[in-house]
Amino acid sequence: MTATSLTHLQRRKADQIVVCMARMVEDGDFLAEGIGTFMSTSAYMLAKHMHAPSCTSLCPNGNTLTQRTRTLTLGHDEFDTVPRGSLWLDYLQINLHYMPGIFLSGKRWTEFMRPAQIDARGATNNVTIGSHAAPRVRLPGSAGIPDASTAARRFYYYAPRHTRQVFVETLDFISGAGNADSGGIPDMTITVVSDLGVLITGASGRFEVAQLHDGVTREEIESNTGFTLGWRDNVRNSEPPNDAELHLLNEVIDPQGLRYLEMLSGGARRERLRELAASAATATHTRGRETL
Repeated sequence: MTATSLTHLQRRKADQIVVCMARMVEDGDFLAEGIGTFMSTSAYMLAKHMHAPSCTSLCPNGNTLTQRTRTLTLGHDEFDTVPRGSLWLDYLQINLHYMPGIFLSGKRWTEFMRPAQIDARGATNNVTIGSHAAPRVRLPGSAGIPDASTAARRFYYYAPRHTRQVFVETLDFISGAGNADSGGIPDMTITVVSDLGVLITGASGRFEVAQLHDGVTREEIESNTGFTLGWRDNVRNSEPPNDAELHLLNEVIDPQGLRYLEMLSGGARRERLRELAASAATATHTRGRETL
């Protein structure tokens, strides 16, 4: 096994996350792909293939609206989205017209985002680790999370690695709103799908465990969370991916296994990206020679 390969358990966990997200999508949802992370996009495509063909995707490539499905690629999705979209929007149209209209009308805007830190009430950080003035790590930024998290009544996140560094008691920087600590009715329902289970905010506004993935124990998820978790009375085991879902993921949606990049970190992810880029370049060169 190389440093850039995943164990069978890591792949199984990644597929469980994707399938859990896909099953939460309802037919007719407006699916926002945000910055186009591979796990969430895999989930949207899987939902469209399986049970939600009428969903509309807002693709980050050209801000394109489309009901089509596509195969994930490393940097070439725009060839499947931009020319074949039903509508193209600029950033102001999305943020000043479509997002407020959907949120305020009660329609289902579904978007799974990936924060670096999340606290017990669903507030998030995607800006810095450590002091903002002198950060240890500078993160990619909050993008649309501040806008959406202050207007949505239901909100989704995912976390490929459920650790105490991600699920924290106190955020280093607040860039996404959570439920207010006021003792009243929670502002919104926030769901997080991780590699250990599914957390959903309850009546108190704090996270409760709603599902445990196969083989995960109560002790394991509690020891990997930096705050006290609530537990629902009807905690259930997540249904594993079935053969049809795995076939679509492996053969139709993501044959390159791009979704697994999110289970890697640091140098291992960088090296895997280089391997994938080199493989794509070789394939393109080979196709070019075959057409001569």
